[in-house]
Amino acid sequence: MTTENARQLPQQDGAAYEVARDVLHQLIGHAAGRVLAGEEEWAGKRDRWSSLLNGLDPRDASSVQEVLDREAPVLKSITEGLNR
Repeated sequence: MTTENARQLPQQDGAAYEVARDVLHQLIGHAAGRVLAGEEEWAGKRDRWSSLLNGLDPRDASSVQEVLDREAPVLKSITEGLNR
């Protein structure tokens, strides 16, 4: 098995890609709103999340998992902060 094959998501794990993509969409939307509200420091975050989204490949299990591991907690933190 090649490294590339080992990193590919099985068909049943396509849901992980969809969740990762959704997380990034929500983060980008939140950051865009903050930029429109005059909080320019969010522009870099928005750009980074946009870049991650553009490079996200459903066949690359490690990049999908990285988004889930690193960015989903950020979204959770933002969401919890909004609900207080």
